[in-house]
Amino acid sequence: MHKKISFVLFTLLLGLLLSVSLVAALSAGHPALAAPGALDEALIAIQFGPGDQIVRKVSFTAPISGLQALQNSGLPIETVDFGGGFIAVCSINGVGCPAANCFCDPNRFWNYEYWDGSAWQGYLTGPAATSIGDGAVEGWRWAEWGVGSLPPAPQLQAAQDALDWLASKQDPVNGGYGSANASVETLISIAANGLSASTWITLSSPSLLDYIQGVSAGYASGGDAAGKLAVGLSGANESWPSGVSQPLDFYNPVTGAFTGVYGVGGGPQAWSILGAIGLEQNLPEAAVAHLISLQQSGGGWEWTPGGFGTGADTNTTALAVQALIAAGECPHSSSIVSGLDFLKQSQNTDGGFPYDADSPYGTDSDANSTAYVIQAILSTGDDPSAWTINNTNPISYLMSLQLPDGSFEFQPGSGANLFSTQQAIPALLERSFPFNGVLTQCPMLYLPLVGRSSN
Repeated sequence: MHKKISFVLFTLLLGLLLSVSLVAALSAGHPALAAPGALDEALIAIQFGPGDQIVRKVSFTAPISGLQALQNSGLPIETVDFGGGFIAVCSINGVGCPAANCFCDPNRFWNYEYWDGSAWQGYLTGPAATSIGDGAVEGWRWAEWGVGSLPPAPQLQAAQDALDWLASKQDPVNGGYGSANASVETLISIAANGLSASTWITLSSPSLLDYIQGVSAGYASGGDAAGKLAVGLSGANESWPSGVSQPLDFYNPVTGAFTGVYGVGGGPQAWSILGAIGLEQNLPEAAVAHLISLQQSGGGWEWTPGGFGTGADTNTTALAVQALIAAGECPHSSSIVSGLDFLKQSQNTDGGFPYDADSPYGTDSDANSTAYVIQAILSTGDDPSAWTINNTNPISYLMSLQLPDGSFEFQPGSGANLFSTQQAIPALLERSFPFNGVLTQCPMLYLPLVGRSSN
């Protein structure tokens, strides 16, 4: 039937028939509706494309429809009322079709789904006819029918809980997080969720963007720091601060190397490349070639010679893999394959990853290293949950480090850690660096997203 009848039309017909009430079978697996008048919360997951999803928490008084919940997310929504109670969602945050031609794409449309406690399920009625309650998890995907999937809801809820904890730690006086680097890490975390730094505010304090703008000139003193800042600002659709050095300002055209805060090496090179791509600048081919030349015989990359630890490490390797993919390297190239092999060999039996074998932190897995490796795996199109060892995987290990308040520990028993919480968020949202790029099949091309805005 799918070969002969457009699923969009099929959905419209069902919506017109079933718009009066929610089909009884759909209520199975849904959280129980709260009593009328109670303040409820639901999580909305929205996927704009492969590897590009965000979450929004909405508050409401039950009962509420799925459409109302989506509208309460604060994202711009375009809809069309076809009558009979059926309202179609045409675009979300500028992605999709205009209301004047709601089904302009013959292949893609906004799939409307819900989490039933173990998997995502498609609704058989329009969003205006559904009824959701406290704890519900709603999903929206701009995709072809049956193609792709949102990450599991518990994983997305973990990211939202971490963001809530992070918001509670913002300095109410200056809008920052104690230091320039910690504040940039928060910028990267909220950018991964499509949030604006200008509206990331505790009470009536200055925004995170206000703080970043005040410290960025001193912070961006090397290609790696400028690259991190660029990934965060570009991902959050924020303007580059006037007079602040950009990654390419630290590029040496003779050697192809970027100079970082503490010298040259794989770490500064990777972050500089990611930042330049995030700013949509023309990246010299020699910069990519130089990063490849820094790969060691075992397949990994080292931050800087004689720098943190000794030899190659998982963090630098994960960043290098993401940088090469973003720059156009094919996932099946020898550099990427060797890099992934190095990471795989570094995986511990708990499913997580350490910094490196000679790290001062020991060889135990930690949240930060595991999060970076998850992002690297995702950037190549692979599934981190497939990296299973002893019935666990990198995602499940990372989630095991989350505390009840939403924060993450660096390692089990070490307590809430700001840095670990910040770096866990992009991995849980399954976002690779840079956030404003679209990964395509080999040969890789860097294509900026069109029509997305931060909210």
